[in-house]
Amino acid sequence: MNDRPEPELHRLPPNAASEARGHGAMATWLVIAASALLGVGYLANHGIAGNSAPTAAPVSAQGATQNAASAKHTLHVGAQFSMIAPENAAQALKASHFSPDQQQDILAAVKRRDVRLVQMPIADATGQVGQVVSVSSAGLTQNVSLTGKLQSVLLPIRDVGEVTLTPVTTPRPGGMQVVALSALGPELLPNLSALDQQLILDVIVQ
Repeated sequence: MNDRPEPELHRLPPNAASEARGHGAMATWLVIAASALLGVGYLANHGIAGNSAPTAAPVSAQGATQNAASAKHTLHVGAQFSMIAPENAAQALKASHFSPDQQQDILAAVKRRDVRLVQMPIADATGQVGQVVSVSSAGLTQNVSLTGKLQSVLLPIRDVGEVTLTPVTTPRPGGMQVVALSALGPELLPNLSALDQQLILDVIVQ
């Protein structure tokens, strides 16, 4: 493993608050809302550098609350993985965690050029055995039991896509520490310390 620094974490921006309605108190609410938004903008510029994702428009107060709670436990990080040549896709799928039916569906999608296959070798950075992580990509989920040795996880993905890692087993004290072998070398992924956390890899296929 090299001495590259751990990838920077990016927090999702909070959802915008619902617009205040009414006639008599409209001016007061506008002043309060404007002050709050200016405060959030200041914190985003000075406390969370590099976070430029647009704020989603609110659907409802309940939806905004749920989205904010979900975003609170989500970590984002970029990753680059090498593509498997289409002519090697069938052989690679045979050694994957996917069922035979899923393998056929993925192979058909590869032939249509709807998706590309990439390998994501991962391991437990502490060298321990027994932690299980759920890996989701292109609507398919596979559970991977981590060990101290790198094992290849096959991912169907577009040129740019998201891969979600979620703990299945309760992380040990110190968290679930996953190392991935990317196209740039070994990378220690952000720590997952609870079952309600998830890590989203913004994957670029090389």
